[in-house]
Amino acid sequence: MPATFDLIWLTVLAYGTGHITSFFILGYLGSIALSSMSLDRNYGIYNAFLASVLFSAMGFLVYYEVLPLVNIIMPAVKPTLLSIFISSLLLGGSAFIVNQIVSKLFFSLTNLNEKLLAIAMTDPLTGISNRRSFFTNLEIEIARQHRSQSPYPIAFLLFDLDLFKSINDNYGHEIGDLVLVEFAGVLKTSLRKQDFPARWGGEEFLVLLPNTELDGAIVVAEKIRTTFQSLSFAIKGKQLQCSTSVGISLLKSPDENPETVINKADEYLYIAKERGRNQVVSDKNRF
Repeated sequence: MPATFDLIWLTVLAYGTGHITSFFILGYLGSIALSSMSLDRNYGIYNAFLASVLFSAMGFLVYYEVLPLVNIIMPAVKPTLLSIFISSLLLGGSAFIVNQIVSKLFFSLTNLNEKLLAIAMTDPLTGISNRRSFFTNLEIEIARQHRSQSPYPIAFLLFDLDLFKSINDNYGHEIGDLVLVEFAGVLKTSLRKQDFPARWGGEEFLVLLPNTELDGAIVVAEKIRTTFQSLSFAIKGKQLQCSTSVGISLLKSPDENPETVINKADEYLYIAKERGRNQVVSDKNRF
Protein backbone atom coordinates (compact mmCIF):
# COMPACT_ATOMS: atom_id res chain seq x y z
CA MET A 1 0.00 0.00 0.00
CA PRO A 2 2.25 2.84 -1.24
CA ALA A 3 -0.22 5.55 -0.18
CA THR A 4 0.35 4.52 3.46
CA PHE A 5 3.99 5.57 3.28
CA ASP A 6 3.04 8.75 1.43
CA LEU A 7 0.62 9.67 4.20
CA ILE A 8 3.34 9.15 6.80
CA TRP A 9 5.69 11.33 4.79
CA LEU A 10 2.96 13.96 4.42
CA THR A 11 2.40 13.96 8.18
CA VAL A 12 6.09 14.62 8.80
CA LEU A 13 6.05 17.40 6.21
CA ALA A 14 2.91 18.85 7.76
CA TYR A 15 4.59 18.94 11.15
CA GLY A 16 7.48 20.88 9.69
CA THR A 17 5.19 23.50 8.16
CA GLY A 18 3.02 24.02 11.20
CA HIS A 19 -0.22 22.37 12.25
CA ILE A 20 -2.65 25.07 11.12
CA THR A 21 -0.90 25.72 7.81
CA SER A 22 -0.54 22.05 6.95
CA PHE A 23 -4.14 21.17 7.81
CA PHE A 24 -5.74 23.92 5.78
CA ILE A 25 -3.35 23.90 2.80
CA LEU A 26 -1.00 20.95 2.55
CA GLY A 27 -3.25 18.59 4.50
CA TYR A 28 -6.34 18.90 2.33
CA LEU A 29 -4.49 18.79 -0.98
CA GLY A 30 -2.25 15.97 0.16
CA SER A 31 -4.98 13.72 1.49
CA ILE A 32 -7.11 14.28 -1.59
CA ALA A 33 -4.22 13.54 -3.94
CA LEU A 34 -3.18 10.45 -2.00
CA SER A 35 -6.70 9.07 -1.74
CA SER A 36 -7.00 9.45 -5.50
CA MET A 37 -4.00 7.17 -5.94
CA SER A 38 -6.03 4.22 -4.70
CA LEU A 39 -8.71 2.99 -7.12
CA ASP A 40 -10.10 0.50 -4.63
CA ARG A 41 -13.20 2.01 -3.00
CA ASN A 42 -12.73 -0.16 0.12
CA TYR A 43 -9.15 1.00 0.43
CA GLY A 44 -10.45 4.58 0.40
CA ILE A 45 -11.98 3.95 3.85
CA TYR A 46 -8.64 2.76 5.16
CA ASN A 47 -6.83 5.68 3.58
CA ALA A 48 -9.26 8.23 5.01
CA PHE A 49 -9.02 6.64 8.48
CA LEU A 50 -5.23 6.63 8.36
CA ALA A 51 -5.13 10.27 7.28
CA SER A 52 -7.34 11.27 10.22
CA VAL A 53 -5.32 9.24 12.73
CA LEU A 54 -1.92 10.47 11.56
CA PHE A 55 -2.89 14.14 11.44
CA SER A 56 -4.73 14.08 14.76
CA ALA A 57 -1.81 12.21 16.38
CA MET A 58 0.60 14.83 15.10
CA GLY A 59 -1.71 17.59 16.41
CA PHE A 60 -2.01 16.01 19.87
CA LEU A 61 1.76 15.56 20.15
CA VAL A 62 2.21 19.26 19.40
CA TYR A 63 -0.69 20.26 21.68
CA TYR A 64 0.69 18.32 24.67
CA GLU A 65 4.19 19.61 23.87
CA VAL A 66 5.64 16.18 23.22
CA LEU A 67 6.85 17.72 19.97
CA PRO A 68 7.99 21.35 19.78
CA LEU A 69 6.13 23.92 17.70
CA VAL A 70 7.77 24.09 14.28
CA ASN A 71 6.86 26.14 11.23
CA ILE A 72 9.39 26.80 8.47
CA ILE A 73 6.90 29.04 6.63
CA MET A 74 5.46 31.40 9.26
CA PRO A 75 5.46 31.90 13.04
CA ALA A 76 4.38 28.75 14.87
CA VAL A 77 0.84 28.68 16.31
CA LYS A 78 -0.19 26.11 18.88
CA PRO A 79 -3.31 24.20 17.74
CA THR A 80 -6.41 23.86 19.90
CA LEU A 81 -8.14 20.54 20.62
CA LEU A 82 -11.15 21.70 18.60
CA SER A 83 -9.00 22.59 15.58
CA ILE A 84 -7.31 19.19 15.76
CA PHE A 85 -10.63 17.35 15.95
CA ILE A 86 -12.36 19.30 13.18
CA SER A 87 -9.35 19.30 10.85
CA SER A 88 -8.81 15.56 11.23
CA LEU A 89 -12.45 14.80 10.44
CA LEU A 90 -12.42 17.12 7.44
CA LEU A 91 -9.20 15.60 6.15
CA GLY A 92 -10.47 12.04 6.46
CA GLY A 93 -13.83 12.93 4.97
CA SER A 94 -12.35 14.75 2.00
CA ALA A 95 -9.94 11.87 1.35
CA PHE A 96 -12.81 9.36 1.45
CA ILE A 97 -15.16 11.36 -0.77
CA VAL A 98 -12.55 12.02 -3.44
CA ASN A 99 -11.49 8.37 -3.40
CA GLN A 100 -15.09 7.28 -4.02
CA ILE A 101 -15.48 9.74 -6.89
CA VAL A 102 -12.17 8.84 -8.52
CA SER A 103 -12.66 5.09 -8.18
CA LYS A 104 -16.20 5.32 -9.59
CA LEU A 105 -14.96 7.36 -12.56
CA PHE A 106 -12.12 4.90 -13.12
CA PHE A 107 -14.39 1.85 -13.16
CA SER A 108 -16.86 3.66 -15.41
CA LEU A 109 -14.07 4.43 -17.86
CA THR A 110 -12.83 0.85 -17.61
CA ASN A 111 -16.28 -0.50 -18.44
CA LEU A 112 -16.59 1.96 -21.30
CA ASN A 113 -13.20 0.91 -22.70
CA GLU A 114 -14.22 -2.74 -22.50
CA LYS A 115 -17.45 -2.00 -24.36
CA LEU A 116 -15.59 -0.02 -27.03
CA LEU A 117 -13.10 -2.86 -27.42
CA ALA A 118 -15.94 -5.36 -27.78
CA ILE A 119 -17.54 -3.16 -30.44
CA ALA A 120 -14.24 -2.89 -32.31
CA MET A 121 -13.80 -6.69 -32.27
CA THR A 122 -17.39 -7.71 -33.07
CA ASP A 123 -19.38 -7.74 -36.27
CA PRO A 124 -22.36 -5.47 -35.51
CA LEU A 125 -24.85 -7.39 -37.66
CA THR A 126 -24.25 -11.01 -36.65
CA GLY A 127 -22.81 -10.50 -33.18
CA ILE A 128 -19.83 -12.78 -33.81
CA SER A 129 -16.20 -11.71 -34.06
CA ASN A 130 -14.83 -9.77 -37.01
CA ARG A 131 -11.64 -10.20 -39.05
CA ARG A 132 -9.52 -8.16 -36.63
CA SER A 133 -10.65 -10.25 -33.68
CA PHE A 134 -10.01 -13.43 -35.67
CA PHE A 135 -6.35 -12.55 -36.25
CA THR A 136 -5.91 -11.63 -32.59
CA ASN A 137 -7.20 -15.04 -31.50
CA LEU A 138 -5.25 -16.76 -34.25
CA GLU A 139 -2.00 -15.32 -32.89
CA ILE A 140 -2.90 -16.59 -29.41
CA GLU A 141 -3.71 -20.06 -30.76
CA ILE A 142 -0.51 -20.27 -32.81
CA ALA A 143 1.53 -19.29 -29.73
CA ARG A 144 -0.27 -22.03 -27.78
CA GLN A 145 0.45 -24.49 -30.59
CA HIS A 146 4.12 -23.50 -30.55
CA ARG A 147 4.39 -24.07 -26.78
CA SER A 148 2.79 -27.49 -27.00
CA GLN A 149 5.19 -30.43 -26.67
CA SER A 150 3.36 -32.15 -29.51
CA PRO A 151 2.20 -29.45 -31.96
CA TYR A 152 -1.39 -30.00 -33.02
CA PRO A 153 -3.12 -29.00 -36.27
CA ILE A 154 -5.38 -25.97 -36.54
CA ALA A 155 -8.19 -26.28 -39.07
CA PHE A 156 -9.66 -23.38 -41.03
CA LEU A 157 -13.18 -23.61 -42.42
CA LEU A 158 -14.04 -20.88 -44.93
CA PHE A 159 -17.76 -20.60 -45.68
CA ASP A 160 -19.42 -18.62 -48.45
CA LEU A 161 -23.22 -18.38 -48.67
CA ASP A 162 -24.31 -19.56 -52.11
CA LEU A 163 -26.02 -17.12 -54.48
CA PHE A 164 -26.17 -14.52 -51.76
CA LYS A 165 -26.14 -11.61 -54.22
CA SER A 166 -29.32 -12.93 -55.84
CA ILE A 167 -30.96 -13.10 -52.39
CA ASN A 168 -30.23 -9.42 -51.87
CA ASP A 169 -31.36 -8.54 -55.40
CA ASN A 170 -34.59 -10.55 -55.31
CA TYR A 171 -35.67 -10.17 -51.68
CA GLY A 172 -33.86 -7.07 -50.44
CA HIS A 173 -30.98 -6.43 -48.07
CA GLU A 174 -33.17 -6.88 -45.01
CA ILE A 175 -33.72 -10.53 -45.94
CA GLY A 176 -30.04 -10.85 -46.80
CA ASP A 177 -29.12 -9.58 -43.36
CA LEU A 178 -31.55 -12.07 -41.82
CA VAL A 179 -29.84 -14.93 -43.67
CA LEU A 180 -26.43 -13.78 -42.41
CA VAL A 181 -27.67 -13.61 -38.83
CA GLU A 182 -29.23 -17.08 -39.08
CA PHE A 183 -26.01 -18.56 -40.46
CA ALA A 184 -24.03 -16.98 -37.61
CA GLY A 185 -26.51 -18.62 -35.24
CA VAL A 186 -25.84 -22.00 -36.85
CA LEU A 187 -22.11 -21.48 -36.30
CA LYS A 188 -22.60 -20.63 -32.63
CA THR A 189 -24.69 -23.73 -31.94
CA SER A 190 -22.54 -26.12 -33.99
CA LEU A 191 -19.08 -25.35 -32.61
CA ARG A 192 -17.19 -26.24 -29.47
CA LYS A 193 -16.34 -23.69 -26.81
CA GLN A 194 -12.71 -23.50 -27.96
CA ASP A 195 -13.62 -22.99 -31.63
CA PHE A 196 -13.63 -19.47 -33.00
CA PRO A 197 -16.03 -18.24 -35.71
CA ALA A 198 -15.74 -14.84 -37.37
CA ARG A 199 -17.38 -12.92 -40.16
CA TRP A 200 -14.65 -12.70 -42.74
CA GLY A 201 -16.39 -10.15 -44.94
CA GLY A 202 -19.63 -9.87 -46.89
CA GLU A 203 -21.19 -13.33 -46.98
CA GLU A 204 -17.97 -15.12 -46.01
CA PHE A 205 -17.31 -16.62 -42.58
CA LEU A 206 -14.08 -18.16 -41.29
CA VAL A 207 -13.94 -20.68 -38.45
CA LEU A 208 -10.83 -21.68 -36.50
CA LEU A 209 -10.82 -25.20 -35.04
CA PRO A 210 -7.90 -25.76 -32.63
CA ASN A 211 -6.44 -29.25 -32.30
CA THR A 212 -8.55 -30.65 -35.13
CA GLU A 213 -7.45 -33.10 -37.80
CA LEU A 214 -8.84 -32.95 -41.34
CA ASP A 215 -11.43 -35.69 -40.80
CA GLY A 216 -12.81 -33.91 -37.75
CA ALA A 217 -12.91 -30.59 -39.61
CA ILE A 218 -14.88 -32.20 -42.45
CA VAL A 219 -17.43 -33.56 -39.97
CA VAL A 220 -17.92 -30.09 -38.46
CA ALA A 221 -18.17 -28.43 -41.88
CA GLU A 222 -20.76 -30.97 -43.07
CA LYS A 223 -22.77 -30.50 -39.90
CA ILE A 224 -22.89 -26.75 -40.40
CA ARG A 225 -23.64 -27.08 -44.12
CA THR A 226 -26.55 -29.50 -43.66
CA THR A 227 -27.99 -27.59 -40.70
CA PHE A 228 -28.00 -24.34 -42.63
CA GLN A 229 -29.49 -26.01 -45.70
CA SER A 230 -32.35 -27.36 -43.58
CA LEU A 231 -33.42 -23.87 -42.53
CA SER A 232 -36.40 -22.33 -44.27
CA PHE A 233 -37.21 -18.62 -44.51
CA ALA A 234 -40.84 -17.61 -45.06
CA ILE A 235 -40.86 -14.64 -47.43
CA LYS A 236 -44.03 -13.27 -49.04
CA GLY A 237 -45.77 -16.60 -48.83
CA LYS A 238 -42.80 -18.47 -50.24
CA GLN A 239 -40.15 -20.64 -48.57
CA LEU A 240 -36.55 -19.63 -49.15
CA GLN A 241 -33.83 -22.21 -48.53
CA CYS A 242 -30.15 -21.35 -48.63
CA SER A 243 -26.91 -23.26 -48.84
CA THR A 244 -23.20 -22.70 -48.26
CA SER A 245 -19.95 -23.85 -49.84
CA VAL A 246 -16.92 -24.65 -47.68
CA GLY A 247 -13.17 -24.79 -48.16
CA ILE A 248 -10.98 -26.49 -45.52
CA SER A 249 -7.24 -26.20 -44.91
CA LEU A 250 -4.93 -27.16 -42.04
CA LEU A 251 -2.13 -25.31 -40.28
CA LYS A 252 0.00 -28.24 -39.16
CA SER A 253 3.04 -26.37 -37.84
CA PRO A 254 3.63 -22.98 -36.17
CA ASP A 255 6.30 -22.38 -38.82
CA GLU A 256 3.69 -22.24 -41.56
CA ASN A 257 2.31 -18.91 -42.72
CA PRO A 258 -1.34 -18.74 -41.55
CA GLU A 259 -2.33 -16.40 -44.38
CA THR A 260 -1.04 -18.94 -46.91
CA VAL A 261 -3.11 -21.66 -45.23
CA ILE A 262 -6.22 -19.45 -45.24
CA ASN A 263 -5.65 -18.70 -48.94
CA LYS A 264 -5.60 -22.44 -49.56
CA ALA A 265 -9.01 -22.73 -47.90
CA ASP A 266 -10.15 -19.94 -50.21
CA GLU A 267 -8.90 -21.91 -53.23
CA TYR A 268 -10.84 -24.99 -52.10
CA LEU A 269 -13.90 -22.81 -51.57
CA TYR A 270 -13.61 -21.64 -55.16
CA ILE A 271 -13.44 -25.26 -56.32
CA ALA A 272 -16.61 -26.01 -54.33
CA LYS A 273 -18.34 -23.13 -56.12
CA GLU A 274 -17.20 -24.39 -59.52
CA ARG A 275 -18.49 -27.88 -58.79
CA GLY A 276 -22.00 -26.66 -58.20
CA ARG A 277 -21.92 -25.15 -54.69
CA ASN A 278 -23.36 -26.54 -51.42
CA GLN A 279 -20.42 -28.85 -50.72
CA VAL A 280 -17.19 -29.18 -48.77
CA VAL A 281 -13.77 -29.29 -50.47
CA SER A 282 -10.46 -30.09 -48.80
CA ASP A 283 -7.20 -31.92 -49.54
CA LYS A 284 -9.17 -35.17 -49.59
CA ASN A 285 -11.39 -34.33 -52.55
CA ARG A 286 -9.81 -31.38 -54.32
CA PHE A 287 -9.14 -33.48 -57.46
